[in-house]
Amino acid sequence: MTIKEYDFVYLTNTPSFYKVNLCNEIAKTHSLLLVLYGYGDEAVNRELKNKDEYNFDYIFLHDGKAEARNMLLTFFKLARLITSTRYKKLLYSGWFAWEYNFLAFFTPKNKNCIISESSNLESYFASYKGWLKKKIINRMSIALPSGELHKKLFLDIGFKGPINMTGGVGIFNKGNRSLKRNTNKSSLKYLYVGRLIDIKNLTFLVEEFNANGKSLTIAGSGILEKELRAISKNNIHYLGFVQNEELSRIYEEHDVFILPSRSEPWGLVVDEAIYYGLPVIVSDKVGCSVDLVKKTEAGIVFHLDDPVDFRRSLDEIELHYAKFCRNVEKVDFNKRDIQQVNVYNRLIKSSPTY
Repeated sequence: MTIKEYDFVYLTNTPSFYKVNLCNEIAKTHSLLLVLYGYGDEAVNRELKNKDEYNFDYIFLHDGKAEARNMLLTFFKLARLITSTRYKKLLYSGWFAWEYNFLAFFTPKNKNCIISESSNLESYFASYKGWLKKKIINRMSIALPSGELHKKLFLDIGFKGPINMTGGVGIFNKGNRSLKRNTNKSSLKYLYVGRLIDIKNLTFLVEEFNANGKSLTIAGSGILEKELRAISKNNIHYLGFVQNEELSRIYEEHDVFILPSRSEPWGLVVDEAIYYGLPVIVSDKVGCSVDLVKKTEAGIVFHLDDPVDFRRSLDEIELHYAKFCRNVEKVDFNKRDIQQVNVYNRLIKSSPTY
């Protein structure tokens, strides 16, 4: 059997573009194998076809829809892969996959690292599933939470190992960035980008904009699209699904981004909106609300489903729009990307041997 060697083996679900970009950056200085179990609808996936495009190696345990995989077969493929591979660090992307969770009990704890996009806002440990999560997490030597609320999850459960905050969930695609905005507008154009599903809390958003008459654009598709269109007044416009390559233009045509989600582990669209110059309004259930909104003062966090607090947020954004735009301009995404990659680089410096 041929034994391959890598600095990192990264176990995740599907080839989300932001994870692929992160792996590409890490692999500029360290060897990396990305392990996936299919394609899925939960994120914008990148088609991985031409291996020459990437600095890393990758393998699909299941070639097709992730939801249709045979988990037992996938586990056996994974087990064979791991036994034929030498690695310095094994990166587990959360605790969502049965195959990866089971594997964690058989791989060396000192090499196991857990990447967490989940925060203390949506992770619960009281039930049997919570007990199992703790067991899986305790098989890890290092925790790599995305942000402050994600770090708090590990502090709350008394994780014993180092907790190295990455500052993000990956590296998003960046187009030409134009930060020149008219801050003297009499009215602002608001924007939502994402799936039209219940957890995004869009009925609340539509009802608020039906009442205030302000301009709102909703970009995305999902099972609630027909229902939302039916209850929306003429000040609310729908774009349907927008290709990722077209989003930069959409962001630049608007003034403020809103993410009212009931639950959002991170919220990569918030990164994108700020990058393209938009102040943001997010609910307090959005995972990046501390790191990208409160700390940078690039927007406002409102209490979930609180109409009075939401209206206060709109008033404050409109009253101090120029100030928020200046704060948005100060957010250095190149620095954020470098800091994120460096967290992984330091793992190898502390683990020089296979």
